[in-house]
Amino acid sequence: MSYETNRDLEQLRMLDHAIDDFIDRYFQIGGPASGKRHTVFVFPGGLGSQLKRATRPYVQGGPSNQTFAYKRKWFDMHSMMGSVLEVEMVKVGPKHRDKGNRFVLADGPLKFAGLTPYDGFVEWCKAQKVDYFVFGWDWRRTTDEIGKFFVQKFLPYFQNRVKDECNNADALESYSLVGHSAGGMIVNWILRKHDTPALKAAVTVATPFYGYGGQIHRFFEGEPLLNLLDQVKVRRVLTSMPALYAFQFLDAKKTFARYGAALAADPNYPLTAYPSTDKDTGEVADPYYPSTNGALHRYPTISQTGFDLGEVKKARKLVQFLASDLDPSIASKFFNIRCVSGQQNTLGSTTWQWVPPITPTPIGDVAQVPGDDTQPAWTARHVGLAGSNSANVKTLLGSNLGHILAMSQPQTIAAIADALSL
Repeated sequence: MSYETNRDLEQLRMLDHAIDDFIDRYFQIGGPASGKRHTVFVFPGGLGSQLKRATRPYVQGGPSNQTFAYKRKWFDMHSMMGSVLEVEMVKVGPKHRDKGNRFVLADGPLKFAGLTPYDGFVEWCKAQKVDYFVFGWDWRRTTDEIGKFFVQKFLPYFQNRVKDECNNADALESYSLVGHSAGGMIVNWILRKHDTPALKAAVTVATPFYGYGGQIHRFFEGEPLLNLLDQVKVRRVLTSMPALYAFQFLDAKKTFARYGAALAADPNYPLTAYPSTDKDTGEVADPYYPSTNGALHRYPTISQTGFDLGEVKKARKLVQFLASDLDPSIASKFFNIRCVSGQQNTLGSTTWQWVPPITPTPIGDVAQVPGDDTQPAWTARHVGLAGSNSANVKTLLGSNLGHILAMSQPQTIAAIADALSL
């Protein structure tokens, strides 16, 4: 079997204990005899799932019974810096693998001192006797790759295990998807690509449909806290992750050209101008169609930071697809919840200088706008949905609705419950 097939099998094995927990809860709250059930799958945000790395490499062409032990690498308080550097990816042809052929797998939501950002929603599900499953996912990998794995590999595996152990009960007879932040992009993709009558609702919370201002900084600057170890290495690790290329501000050439007027027409939180511009001229600096200026360019070279311009082109197709109009047949199932925790607390636009050099950073922060301290309010409202089903877009206000913990707040939980008709 290929490296990718074996990695997927290992990921399913990593999810077994979470499926065990689901099955235990299923019986505790009534089991198959209680009538028709509804399963809610929760997708954490980017960085919001734990990652574990195999302690030894997978040997291509080796024995078929290779087994692996794993150690947590994200997030490990005891060795945070070094652990983060161990989740780097490498490109083998058009595909990405884990460096050193040591599988890196997702294992549930990120935990800090035993707590997760989703505990509030989980406790509500328990209290309401809702069948839920928190699907940890590898946030280094692209939205479509995770979506395909979920639909093609995980769901059949999950369904068969539940049937085998719950008297042939079908946990997928009726189900919904809830995605926080980047997890909402996966929900968006699944609804568009794999809608079925059993899928009742696809709910996004604080999801950056049109990108946000924090991502571009990582390609040049790394992450401030992690940089304490080695900024050069941190940047190289981040640029190795294909998923990150798809969270920059929306492209100007197609998406903004088509939907700019609708974004500007938001009655409360409009995007009135393209958010990424050249620092000196004010002209558009499009992250998905990067231009050149003689010997100058927009991005660092692959030798400088590991930045892969080819991934920009792939990401462009993905984000344009996810920003496109929804088929009317699925729009009624799609719900957006956006959170505003402050009026001027979220980065809403940036400036961009030509490179080289890349130090100091060529990216400058400009306007602070209403949002949840991470995602501008204008990015979390899909204008295609707002135009066709405006009632399916909800804006929540409250100082407690900061991005990381939004899913555990009473207002958000109530809005999700309403969307799911629970």
